[in-house]
Amino acid sequence: MRLDRLVSQHSGVSRREVAGWIRAGRLTVDGVVVRDSGYAVATSVDVVLLDGAPVRAPTELTLMLHKPPGCVSATEDAQHATVLDLLPASLRRPRLAPIGRLDKDTTGLLLLTTDGGLQHLIAHPRRKVEKVYLATLRPDTLAPDTEARFAAGITLADGSVCRPARLQRLPGDRVEVTVVEGKYHQVKRMLGACGGHVTALHRQQVGPLRLDPDLPEGQARPLSAAEVEALRAAASDPIRHSHRP
Repeated sequence: MRLDRLVSQHSGVSRREVAGWIRAGRLTVDGVVVRDSGYAVATSVDVVLLDGAPVRAPTELTLMLHKPPGCVSATEDAQHATVLDLLPASLRRPRLAPIGRLDKDTTGLLLLTTDGGLQHLIAHPRRKVEKVYLATLRPDTLAPDTEARFAAGITLADGSVCRPARLQRLPGDRVEVTVVEGKYHQVKRMLGACGGHVTALHRQQVGPLRLDPDLPEGQARPLSAAEVEALRAAASDPIRHSHRP
């Protein structure tokens, strides 16, 4: 691999900036200063140092974010603030991206990761990882047979067929909805198909992982190794790791 590419990938800075480091003699390969950006590095053998410190591949990072309303679940957006804009510099990494999406006005648990394999596991509908939402509705709008229609699988107005889901009515015109996929505005559209008009939507849980009650809105924290493993296990065997009693 080219020296500038390797250092760029491991440090998260552009290859142009890395080229400046190389020209300045800040990089050594096996103890020898290298000033050629295209120098071929054997990644499994050569020892690359930047200012005397080893250049290593970054460890994967997965975050739990308590998403507030008003920001979009994207890495960049020309018109709106993104969930990445909420993160302090200490938690920002190259390749960090949301696992799935929450609508701009939806709050609650959003996972972000640099681990592409984990992202695919959790987001892919074939894995059937459960997502649990708390929805607040306008009073007395939900059809009496909504639970049965959710269990059978709702067909949306555009013909999209949703997988079977669960709905539990709660006090105060609220419902808990559990789905295993993530179609566009899916929870709102499913409830709308049953007469419900959503006034607020909050995601409480992804797989076995619930939103940390001590995590303030707009803030994030890294997941522990045990939490990441629990997510992987849920994606590998979603029925066994379901939150249902």
